[in-house]
Amino acid sequence: MANFGTFRFSPCPRLSRPISFFDLPIALIDSRNIHKMGLMMELEKRVSGDWIDVREAAADPYRLNTLLKIPAERLADLVSFIRLCVEEGLLEYKGVVLRPVFVVLEQTRYQNLRPEELASHEAPLEGLLLVTLLQRMICSGAIPLPTEKKAEPITTAELSVNQVIADIKERIKHDANFQKHPAVKNIFMQVGMYQQEKGKMAELLPMIREDKRETFKQNFQNTFNQIFDSIKNNYADILRQEQEQQLALDTQVELMHRLELKSLVPLLNDQAKAVSRIRSTLAFAAEDKYKTREILAGLHRDRQDIMGKIDREREVYEKFCAGITNPPDNCPHKISSRFRDLLIRTLEMLSRSEE
Repeated sequence: MANFGTFRFSPCPRLSRPISFFDLPIALIDSRNIHKMGLMMELEKRVSGDWIDVREAAADPYRLNTLLKIPAERLADLVSFIRLCVEEGLLEYKGVVLRPVFVVLEQTRYQNLRPEELASHEAPLEGLLLVTLLQRMICSGAIPLPTEKKAEPITTAELSVNQVIADIKERIKHDANFQKHPAVKNIFMQVGMYQQEKGKMAELLPMIREDKRETFKQNFQNTFNQIFDSIKNNYADILRQEQEQQLALDTQVELMHRLELKSLVPLLNDQAKAVSRIRSTLAFAAEDKYKTREILAGLHRDRQDIMGKIDREREVYEKFCAGITNPPDNCPHKISSRFRDLLIRTLEMLSRSEE
């Protein structure tokens, strides 16, 4: 048997630095890790690029919406959606948008998500991003708070019935629920009566003697004038009600003037950045990227931190109320509701500019 002698091991020299990824032989590098690292770098580039674009546009509402490209129809839908958030105001809206996103992301623990599932949240998140940044503009003073106004007389005498009907139809086109307004129902009922009376006059006129025709026409014209007056009066009721609501909002804004709204700006910036990250990540994964399940699962793990930013906003409202003299009843809720109303007003302004 061959004698190989005594085999001695030499102690390994102490390394002057930790072994890095680049110290490993190429053969030992898992190709999956290479793909994962590349994917993460691509995602971070997408996330940071999107946020930089949004942040640079977020000083002006029109420039911001030009970047986000939300058309007038979607802005009108967003207004209708926010208007329904009556229990907790703006805070309710933020939770309603974010919670379904995290419900979907939780499924990544068990299965891959289809691109269309991810893409379905794009519009709501885009709306939330716009709303949060508009709220930040209100708090920073970039969008000034409205000042108190006095009621002005409402007159519709100089309007033609055709102008009234055209405006009503245009409003219904942007908000289908508007046709349920009692005054709108009355207007269309009067229009129906006019068409009925006009048809009756056309049917009977040939049977009227020539010397009686002027009187006959005048009788119908009197009926038409009564119908037209009713249409204009109902339209005036609509305008008067809108003015009252606007004046009520302007009066309510008085509370907002008493608050240190600028102190909310950093928190709203953090919220917007988090929403932008979610939006960019879902869009990235929806583009049929290979092996993004772990990225989405990681986003779900951030749920508590992201939703916590909404809770901190509620805490700021409570501090606001504690710091002012004679705060109104249910003060934090009123602040959230004021923000909702101010943002509805701002979104309607943007919607008109997009038409």
